[in-house]
Amino acid sequence: MNLNWLQTGVALVLALGAGPAQAQDAISEITVTGRRLPPSVNEPIFASTRLAADELGRIPGARLDEALRAVPGFGLFRRQSSRASHPTTQGVTLRGLGPSGAGRTLVLLDGVPQNDPFGGWVDWSRLPTANIGAATLTRGGGAGPWGNAALAGVVRLSRAPSQAGTMRSDVTAGSNDSVDASAHAAARMERAVVSVNAHGHRTDGSFLIRKDQRGVVDRRAADRGGVGSLSADIALDDATSLRLVGNYSESRLVNGIDIAVSKTKIADGAVSLVHEDDDKAWEANLYARDQDFRAVFAAVNAARTTATPSLDQFSVPATAYGGNLVLRQTLTEELSIDAGADARFVDGTTNERFQNLGAGFTRLRAAGGEQTLVGGFADLNWQASPRLLATVGARLDYWRQADGQRVESVIQTGAVVRNDAFAARDGVAGNFRAGLRYDADEALTLRLAAYSGFRLPTLNELYRPFRVGNDITEANPALTLERLVGGDIGVDWTPSPDVVVAVTYFRSRLKDGVANVTLRTTPGLDPATGVVVPVGGVLRQRRNLDRIAASGIEVDATVALSPELKFSARYLFTSPKVTRSPDQRALEGLRLAQVARHQASVGLAWTPLEPLSLNAQVRAASKQFDDDLNARALRGYAVVDVSGEWRLTEAVGVVAGLENAFDRTVEAGRSADGLITVASPRTFTIGLRAGF
Repeated sequence: MNLNWLQTGVALVLALGAGPAQAQDAISEITVTGRRLPPSVNEPIFASTRLAADELGRIPGARLDEALRAVPGFGLFRRQSSRASHPTTQGVTLRGLGPSGAGRTLVLLDGVPQNDPFGGWVDWSRLPTANIGAATLTRGGGAGPWGNAALAGVVRLSRAPSQAGTMRSDVTAGSNDSVDASAHAAARMERAVVSVNAHGHRTDGSFLIRKDQRGVVDRRAADRGGVGSLSADIALDDATSLRLVGNYSESRLVNGIDIAVSKTKIADGAVSLVHEDDDKAWEANLYARDQDFRAVFAAVNAARTTATPSLDQFSVPATAYGGNLVLRQTLTEELSIDAGADARFVDGTTNERFQNLGAGFTRLRAAGGEQTLVGGFADLNWQASPRLLATVGARLDYWRQADGQRVESVIQTGAVVRNDAFAARDGVAGNFRAGLRYDADEALTLRLAAYSGFRLPTLNELYRPFRVGNDITEANPALTLERLVGGDIGVDWTPSPDVVVAVTYFRSRLKDGVANVTLRTTPGLDPATGVVVPVGGVLRQRRNLDRIAASGIEVDATVALSPELKFSARYLFTSPKVTRSPDQRALEGLRLAQVARHQASVGLAWTPLEPLSLNAQVRAASKQFDDDLNARALRGYAVVDVSGEWRLTEAVGVVAGLENAFDRTVEAGRSADGLITVASPRTFTIGLRAGF
């Protein structure tokens, strides 16, 4: 992937869009495509935040995960953006509910899961912000309509709408030789609207290691990639539409050291049917995904003068396919039902070289398996009075994991030194959710919700060990389901259309949460796992923690101070702790790693002149710990982002942005030997947006 490829792809899309744009006057009616199932009537019961396209795109060139950080509690495993973090650490969490590389949050794009089938993380580089029309973050809510992986909540993304005969493009350039370019074009063909999207990005990136600790092996985290998609929206009749979508993406990241390179290739496609009439609506999605991932991990000496490959994942193929169906039916004036079913089948295997004693890799490992999840749900909604809405629902899922294996052999001789075949396991998970919404008056609404959820550990957590520097984490094929029970009490206050305030108290109990548990901090052979711990290293293993308790308060407020000035403030307090762990008594009473007690964001959007819009945002978080033993503290931070746009014409605008304007050092990780990784420093972007 290189800049020439990026420029060629964008130019192709612009060329495809030119014809339809010129022919627009000849089209008597423009059809807006991308019909989706409308939200359920029970959605306002559960704590949700919706970010529209203009909010997501305020910082030009920002990744989608960076834009979503405006909602406190949303985060990846570490404080770094996906631009500079390893793909395997890009899993999502909400409400700080036990962050992990796999994440505990389901991400959907137009109803199709985006979580990696092997590891559960999300490849954010293939979700360009310019292509997203809106993002709805529902915290809590349990399994509900979504099932597995929606333990902490769900992030629902919808594509930006397409109109026949239109095109749009965004191009930005900035610090560290960064370039981002997106383009979209749509044309009408009979009853269909065909859309083409292309996005490319490249950056030399920032350094990952704090300045005073860098050595000659450290380099910038260079990132290259691109994604292209082709879709067709077909109106079958006045109430039913069909969408066909195909996507292909590639990305390449240099993870701060020349030899530590990861590459991802993903091809996927989906077929969606949506029907809506007066008293009935339904949506059905079928999807398939095929991908390959490869990565090299490195061990660096204490002086950071030499780097040695410690693990070479030369091929990690994975596939996923499945579908879902949701039906919304009005039964009477007071009663309606939401019901549906879904199925997902995944398989994946990591093929890797490991155990490098200085003269090259000596061992070969293949580890992986397959998983099946099939479930169904039903929610009954009752509009008991004009002011009172109630919902109650249940969900039942069957899960199975099979063909689990871990085979290790000597590269030179082919002799097998480990050959584990894990017995198939299956089970049934039942979950519930219920809630009330009461409009006390025109300005005040009360919410009450209770729910449960579950997550099946990923193939990566079950079967694949990994190593980052001298920190080693072993897999655990005995991991069991994570289960959550929680509840919300909320108040929504809307004294006028210009003031909206939501306050939610939540409490959750996570049973058997998967965590990286420290087993050994001294060098030598660990007899239980057969792993040799190097000097300055640490050995961990993924294990279920018996019980984790999390409670907190969320505040979400937006105020239109005037037609030209809008203010937003969001805050999260939470302090999840291990309350019971019979096998690891040392963890009881400790906070979960990677969770700050206080997280907040404050934003201003100002339009002082008709062609000019300005934005400012402050994001802050208090101290958090990098490890399960709460021995490695990461300092709190506050950063300021500013941006602006000047509309040259109705169709063309110049944009500029400054992230981390005061160049604050944001600690993102601290290793066993005290090495500190950092998030991005001050970065500047400028660009052009156009839409016709």
